[in-house]
Amino acid sequence: MGLFRDAPPREHPDYAQLRFMAAGSPSWWKRNRHKVLAVAGLLTGFWLAGHHETAPKTCAPVITSSNAN
Repeated sequence: MGLFRDAPPREHPDYAQLRFMAAGSPSWWKRNRHKVLAVAGLLTGFWLAGHHETAPKTCAPVITSSNAN
């Protein structure tokens, strides 16, 4: 359907020979990137957890020897 009633639609000369092509198969990375990133995230999490101290270091009170009698 053309823009105006008096101008019937016709093929554009530059795009008349185009044909649709089937999509190619995705690469290995596109098929498996979610698995790779999940494993990398888990390994990073385990590595960070191994470097995390469970008990926080607290300051010991200063012992002074004073005779407050």
